[in-house]
Amino acid sequence: MQRDLEALFLQLVQQRSIVSSAGEIEIIDFIEQYLQSWDYFKENPAKLVRVPTQNDPLGRSSLLVCVSGQEARETVILLGHTDTVEVDDYGLLQDLATNPHELKQALQAGGRDLNPKAKEEIIEDDYFWGRGTLDMKAGVANELHLLKNLSENREEFKGHVVALFVCDEEGNSAGMITAVEALLKWRDDNSAEIIGAINTDYNTAQYPGDKHYYLYRGTVGKIMPAFYVRTIETHAGDPFAGLDANLVLADLVSEITLNPKYSDTAAGEVSVPPITLKMADLKNVYSVKTNHEAWTLISVPLFGQSPSDVIKKMIAAARKASDRSMEKFYRYQETYNRKANIPASNIFPDFEIITLSELIKRCADILGLDQASLLDRYLCKGSKLSNLTDTREQTLQLMRQLELILPDRRPRIVIGFAPPFYPAISYSQFKTDFYDRIDVSIRSTAMKLHADDMIDSALNRQAEGINKVDLSYRLGVGKKLTVKTFYPYISDLSYLALPYSDDDLELLGENMPTMGRSYKIPLETIRALNCPVINLGAYGYDAHKWTERVERDYSFRILPELLSGIIRDLLGI
Repeated sequence: MQRDLEALFLQLVQQRSIVSSAGEIEIIDFIEQYLQSWDYFKENPAKLVRVPTQNDPLGRSSLLVCVSGQEARETVILLGHTDTVEVDDYGLLQDLATNPHELKQALQAGGRDLNPKAKEEIIEDDYFWGRGTLDMKAGVANELHLLKNLSENREEFKGHVVALFVCDEEGNSAGMITAVEALLKWRDDNSAEIIGAINTDYNTAQYPGDKHYYLYRGTVGKIMPAFYVRTIETHAGDPFAGLDANLVLADLVSEITLNPKYSDTAAGEVSVPPITLKMADLKNVYSVKTNHEAWTLISVPLFGQSPSDVIKKMIAAARKASDRSMEKFYRYQETYNRKANIPASNIFPDFEIITLSELIKRCADILGLDQASLLDRYLCKGSKLSNLTDTREQTLQLMRQLELILPDRRPRIVIGFAPPFYPAISYSQFKTDFYDRIDVSIRSTAMKLHADDMIDSALNRQAEGINKVDLSYRLGVGKKLTVKTFYPYISDLSYLALPYSDDDLELLGENMPTMGRSYKIPLETIRALNCPVINLGAYGYDAHKWTERVERDYSFRILPELLSGIIRDLLGI
């Protein structure tokens, strides 16, 4: 079994499916042709559905694959993405990045300097190296292998297993956003009952020296505040006659990025702090006029906090940063004036901190328009900003152009949200026995794997303080599977449930005006699906790095047993 699984895995890795490239189409073609070769799909071709991504200029697709056992409504979803990040970080070894055997030989021969841990592991036969090995071709291979086994043993389970193999997870999740619509239609057309979803995206060490393997019963969310800073321009020879937007932006980023103060906490876990994903001034030519516009995008993880919680924190951060910038400005000006024997100082109005929704309302009132009509002028097809294909750039340019409408030219920071948006999911949202049944299955599989011990193995014991207990299973010597709540790396699982109130979603939409226009996210579909989820995937190191590698023993021996056991315990006859 392991040999066949690894052979399939290597074929998948060799399909170079870099996000936003033609390779994303080619790997879906490869998987589709592989599935079409099975006797099951020769007999049931309608159960293999190609799902074209909506409004995708590249023409990418995803696959919805259904294998049915004995007649029943119960359905389990498998989820996996087929794209990878780029390979430019491999340098001169780029051509080998998706050929694990040749890449390993080149690294063993000293083709690049390795970090100490990787240097130890490159001489072993315990890992496959290369782009996509860990993230997440090993998980996709496991799902395909499981589906094949189920298709050949349909008498052993009831109901359906539906797999979604989606494109663009490493980008904007356009594949999943389209695929959930197809999934909801499939559910309703087949009067099916989805009892849960399993993603097989990777897991890895959470800190140096961490030896645990991980199962997650939820996933982190993500929201992306966009800050537009507009100050007062001046001649570079008279710098204190204006305000430098870069100074303010630097203080803003310094306040927020990597600051644990802005981490989220829930279920006894703490999210990583926010991180800057873009930071730039908006001067596109060189001149001696100082810069008076700048912006940044900051990725903020979501565990328990809502969009309204985040925007309140970001307003407070912007106020703190602008106050710090002005204090610094006046202090520097005073020191310079004293040295230069200048008798008077420039004084400016305080910064105004407003949300994008406030800016939209104010501009609509000035122009005598309703807010929807105002936004349509800028964002709908044929409008002023419709030529911009990046929704984040659209968000920025909307902020810029609307802010110019305001008659007062005081310093200002506008705060909105830019796409994409990922809801957070936690086991605590659901009233279901899904997690109890997962627990029973893993304990049973652990026994079959001759585990030497198991501790604290119940997954759904809130009354007994589940959030305070390190839930673990021992899967054999040196292998401990630890249960956590939030998968930390952002995943397409986010689009299978929606925990936020209507008020939160209204606030989100008001401050993300591209939503429903150039950025489509089917919130009602996601709410209707409302699936409990887990992530149980392959294990390895250095996803998104040129030292990416997947551990063979866990990923191709133990993980298949865990996944097969779960499906058979959830759907077994």
